[in-house]
Amino acid sequence: MKIINFLYPTICSNCSQPWEYLCAECKKKLTPHPEICPYCHTFNKFYQTCFTCKNKKNSHLEWLMIVFSYDKILKNLIYKVKYFHKKDIANFLAQRLYLLIQTNQLLQYQTQVLKKKIIISYVPSHRYRKYFVKWYNQSQIIAKKLASKMWRKFVDIVKKSKKTKAQALLNKDQRESNLINSFEIRKNLSLKWDEIVIIVDDITTTWSTLNEIAKTITKKYPQIFVRGVVLWRNNK
Repeated sequence: MKIINFLYPTICSNCSQPWEYLCAECKKKLTPHPEICPYCHTFNKFYQTCFTCKNKKNSHLEWLMIVFSYDKILKNLIYKVKYFHKKDIANFLAQRLYLLIQTNQLLQYQTQVLKKKIIISYVPSHRYRKYFVKWYNQSQIIAKKLASKMWRKFVDIVKKSKKTKAQALLNKDQRESNLINSFEIRKNLSLKWDEIVIIVDDITTTWSTLNEIAKTITKKYPQIFVRGVVLWRNNK
């Protein structure tokens, strides 16, 4: 294995330096995302949904942690996982999610002082897209690695029961209507009142997918807190 790594070393996705998918100098170029409410985008500490948005009918996500603002370097790295089967990069990406979660003081208080339990899950693909188009789900791979790093339970909570159009091709209103009732809770699943569900995704633009998943979960388990964590926010 060491010989193979020497002959075919991992190279930086941005500058092609050997031994890392993103070298130390290129990591410095990434911009951390500010703490905002996922719905109105105003500043809100710990990435929480603000009080005003929390009281709106269609707001189901308690908060959404975002690691980085838009960056071509990160985009290239994520797309290699998403479309070019570079699944080994997922370990590096999961590490970035892990660092953000570990530095969230409110979450640390809830888990260490209030003793709430964290469950890691992900944004599922429709079975047709997963098994006949891409053959895997990049968010699932990253979520499993994150759960392993955090020593937390990984659970398949929801499945996508309705085939929808690709979100990237739609505007904000179309994205929201496209996903209505497209997810359902998996059978034989039981969540407890003291659990926090963290849904992992790679990229988010309008939060529509994560919000619909949160709605699906809290409809059956209203006592559960559903949170999202993503690597990158696309501001288009």
